[in-house]
Amino acid sequence: MKILLHLLKCDENWELEESSVLFVFARLLRSKFSEWIVMFPEVNIWTESSHNLQRQISEKYYLPALNNLLYPRFSAFYNVITALHKYKPHPYSNLYDLTIIYSHKTKNGEVSYTPPTLLEIFSSPSPITIIVYAKIRPISRIPQKRKKVERYLERLWKHKDKIISQIETENSLHQAEKQPQDISALSLIANTSRGTPLGEQQQQQQ
Repeated sequence: MKILLHLLKCDENWELEESSVLFVFARLLRSKFSEWIVMFPEVNIWTESSHNLQRQISEKYYLPALNNLLYPRFSAFYNVITALHKYKPHPYSNLYDLTIIYSHKTKNGEVSYTPPTLLEIFSSPSPITIIVYAKIRPISRIPQKRKKVERYLERLWKHKDKIISQIETENSLHQAEKQPQDISALSLIANTSRGTPLGEQQQQQQ
């Protein structure tokens, strides 16, 4: 319950002053245990209305047009990367870039990739498939300057957008080709959500 309350109070656009970054992350960076820093740098939860609004903003400010994602937020991501570059040595060497896509069949038999709500996940009459695409990216290759970090995350988002389109196309073809008796087996496959969390950490050396 306390965790949920903290989440509700959290500002999704938080950003730390550079002088405070190392102080906030010091405990994690010095920890002897395996710990994760998990981020979700997408602007908001993907919906048709938020996507349409994002498309208008992208056209106005000449931002990349994304079909499956909302434009990323940079502040928190930049804070974490700054801490990892400035505080050395530390146990974090890789960024685990996760892209999540959800799919389920509608009443008319078509495949929908609209992300379900938490309630829909637990109450859906049909199986919801979750596909997770993972990519390991070395933290040492992430630039340090603010503008370059923003361009890096923007390129990463464009790549994610293409990956999601490819996965959805391949999954739809598979759904169309499979036999009815394969439905129960297919429900065990993992599927994904729209803008993905970013997790980062290196396994501790024993």
